[in-house]
Formats: sequence, C-alpha cells, structure tokens
Amino acid sequence: MKWEMISPNSGDMVRVKSGRIYHYGVFVSDSEVIQFGLAPIARQGLKDSDIEVCASDVDTFLQGGFLEVAVFDKKEARKRIKPSESVRIARSRLGEHGYNILYNNCEHFAYQCVTGEKKCTQTDDTRKMFQDIFANMLLMRVYTAVIPECEISEAMLDALEPASRAQEIRGCSNPVIRRQKYYAWRLLEHALKDAFGYEMQSLKLSKNQNGKWVCPSCFFSISHSGDAVAVAVGRCAVGVDIQILDIAPPTGFGKRILTPSEEEQLCSAPERNRYLLTKWSEKESIFKSLDQKHFKPSELSTAEHPTLSRIITVCGKEYALSVTGKYKDRISFHEYSF
Repeated sequence: MKWEMISPNSGDMVRVKSGRIYHYGVFVSDSEVIQFGLAPIARQGLKDSDIEVCASDVDTFLQGGFLEVAVFDKKEARKRIKPSESVRIARSRLGEHGYNILYNNCEHFAYQCVTGEKKCTQTDDTRKMFQDIFANMLLMRVYTAVIPECEISEAMLDALEPASRAQEIRGCSNPVIRRQKYYAWRLLEHALKDAFGYEMQSLKLSKNQNGKWVCPSCFFSISHSGDAVAVAVGRCAVGVDIQILDIAPPTGFGKRILTPSEEEQLCSAPERNRYLLTKWSEKESIFKSLDQKHFKPSELSTAEHPTLSRIITVCGKEYALSVTGKYKDRISFHEYSF
C-alpha cells in the first residue's frame, strides 16, 4: 500500500500529517470524514475518555494539512472491505469511546473499517517511546471504584481470568467479601489495560511462594474495604490499601500495630481511631510492597518507607487510601465506575 495526494472516493482510508504523526479517517464525502477524534491539534485539552468516533467535513479533518489517500496494490485490494461496507461500519461506530493512543487510536479505527484488521503502523515506535518513559519514570497509577450492589453469579465468575482466581473467589463463603474480591479483580483488569494495554487473559498471573498474586510484566497490588476497592499498578514494587474509617479499632489495637515512636504520636493525635486506622492502612500497603510472608505491623515504620496517604470519600463515608512505592511523588490517581 502507498499514500498519494489524489481525490478520494467514498470508503477510502485517508490521512493527514499532524505535527510528527499522522491522523487517520474514513472518507465519505467532502462534508463527512469519520475519524476517532479530531486531529490532535483540534482536541488539545481533551482527556482520552472524552475522545469519541465523530464525523467532520474534510477541512476540519485536515486542519490546514494535505489529504493523502491509501492506494492498495492488487493483492491488498482483493482483501479490503467494499467501500460501501466500510462507510457503514464507520458510521455504526459514531459516538464510540475507549480511545487509547497505543492500542485503540485513529489509525486502528481507519484500518479496521477499511481492511477489517486493527492495525497501526505508528504503534511500534510509539509503544517503545512510552515503554521507555515508563521504564525511566517508574510511574505508579492508583485506581479506586465503588462496589456495585449485586450478587456475584456463576456466569460472572466463569468469565474471570485466570480460572484459579475465579475459583478462589467462588470458595469465599461470605457474600460481602466475595463481592469485594470479585470487583477488586475486575478493577485490576481495567488498571492493567488502561495503564499498560495488557489483556488479563494474555498475562500469566500466578501466586508466588508467599501466596501473593503476581504478574511477570509489571507490579500490582489490590485492596478492598466497605463499599470500595483499590488497585495500584506500576513498574516498581507497589502496595495499596484502602480502609474505611467509621469503625472502632479493637481494644489494644495500638499496642499490636504501632512502633514505640508511633505510640508517642498517638498520645497527641486529635482523633485516636482515625490515627490508628490510617496507620494500619499505611502498614498494610508497606507489607504488600515488600512481599513478605508474615505481617508484623509493629516492626514496620511508616517513617522508613515511601508511603503516601490520603482521605477519600466513597458513598458518603471516609476511607484512608495508602500507597507505598519507590516513587511516591510520581503517583497518579484515577476513579473508575463499573
């Protein structure tokens, strides 16, 4: 296939140079070019979640650039979708969301409508660039979500990957905890796809010698409490914990979990219960990041580990959200809805 500056026909795949990259679409007429979001220069400030498949006139598509038309060789032409069908497919996807610069962008869209193959010639270089950025920045992402109020059916568990994790959740007799575990895993699916483009079924998740679920391609941590679930993912070891704050810790809780210096701080804490539960959350996140077999909170000092804590509100209740990782100043926070 080659690209030429010729007059397009309805159903042709077209592109325009936009800075250092190309913007793609499906040409229908001078008044209708269907594309996954306008050219980057025309959508500055938009989040990926706001970008959708849309139609514009050719001038808006070009943004002052020059139109190029895909010209297929004989072999490719025999395999491509009929132009009228390409237009129908493109129009059927108007309003679609799910944009991702690496795995679901305007070039993927145009190729899929015209050839039936989800392809992006720019992806390899772009993916390498982003992988290098992640490798250097070691960015961590933290996701939180509200747990839906519904029972977990067998069909829902059957669709969960891997099957061994689904079996674990199936064996949980407490329906509240079973629902928490299920949606924590579902949030992990979203986090892995959103942060790195990973599909759960393609990853070889397994349990390590300490009984912790691990991924060979990245680090992750999951947590649940009350009506909330939390997941952290990153390129470095990470731990996350979410803890509801409207409960009373048991008697002697501070003695069991605090270091001597933390006990001294407890004496001057304005809200004793909040202090204890927040410290518990921080120590849980530290323990998860260290991947140790036995949890000894009184031996873990929050002053010695890079931990970030914040108070969030979920369904009108306050939670402590704690994240531990080497680069706590490079954490981004995201809310997700099931």
